[in-house]
Amino acid sequence: MRRGIVALLPLLFLGCKHTQPLDQSRLRVPDGFSISVFAKAPYARMMAFSPGGVLLVTSSNDGKVLALPDYKHAGAAEQSVTVLKDLNAPHGIAFQNGKLYIAETNRLQRFDWNESLLRASNGQVIAHYPGSGMHFTRTLLFANGKMYVSIGSDCNVCSEKDSHRATIMEYNEDGSGERVFASGVRNSVGLALNPATQTIWATDNGRDWLGDSRPADEINDLGRYGGNFGWPLCYANQVLDVTQAKPGDSRCKNTMAPKVQIEAHSAPLGLAFYTGSLFPSDYHNDLLVALHGSWNRSRPTGYKVIRVQIGKQGEAQIKEDFVTGFIKPGETHKGEWMGRPVDVIVGPEGAVYISDDAAGVIYRVSPK
Repeated sequence: MRRGIVALLPLLFLGCKHTQPLDQSRLRVPDGFSISVFAKAPYARMMAFSPGGVLLVTSSNDGKVLALPDYKHAGAAEQSVTVLKDLNAPHGIAFQNGKLYIAETNRLQRFDWNESLLRASNGQVIAHYPGSGMHFTRTLLFANGKMYVSIGSDCNVCSEKDSHRATIMEYNEDGSGERVFASGVRNSVGLALNPATQTIWATDNGRDWLGDSRPADEINDLGRYGGNFGWPLCYANQVLDVTQAKPGDSRCKNTMAPKVQIEAHSAPLGLAFYTGSLFPSDYHNDLLVALHGSWNRSRPTGYKVIRVQIGKQGEAQIKEDFVTGFIKPGETHKGEWMGRPVDVIVGPEGAVYISDDAAGVIYRVSPK
């Protein structure tokens, strides 16, 4: 079975084909910026730039990895090249020491990379993961000499039997030395290295079925040594989930509190610290976060990219909406949206790229 698991997943996780034609004019960015479609990429999820500066993206529902070269630096991909196919829900993607790493839902593979041919070959499985359950995504990050992989929970809220679940795992570059780095993270789809503190930051999607306003979604600073972030006993800022523990249970006090809280059910996914030089200087090291959008809510929220301002002492607060217009006021969560942002990445030239798995495109944001 290559992609059977994906076919069974609800559209709320993978996005779906929008019911209206793509209307780029609906998208809004701050004054002084422009947004354009860089490439079409069905079910586009996570992105990475090759050593030669070519953008690659995983197409989870199609089981593919695509390369989107822009050799003329015109701000639009010249072609779409299938790098890999017949994968099992590929999601995480990263380059390290000239090798291409792809995290499928049940395994992690490392490939030889040919930049001139945009070709990956000689795949080697270096880690295995539980390959079923509620959350299929596996996201990759190389940082501080280690490799990190996020693995979502098997359920909405439960006590996991598999120690890999609801964690961020740490490995050596070759897949050895496996250990749990962070636990109690229900579904941390996005991972990014804070360039100022050299700590890993991660988004986390809170549980469902506690109403429109609970629990807050999270952005977490995992710190130098990781830790326990509370799920399933706790949510948001160390709040006890009384459906999982008796009132008065004090264990939440020993968990790590979120760095930023986001409106419930916004579904924060990919995130990136702005490290380029193309944007105004006040954007430097600020965090851009893709909110995929709600489904378990009577009135939809999310469906945008936000800017989180990072202070000199590492403090963080939501500054403003950075890209909006993926959903019109009054639209529902049943599929009338134009798009759903997934990942955010800073290009070598300093522009910002945003993947959208519902519209099936990648956008490029740059100063006018």
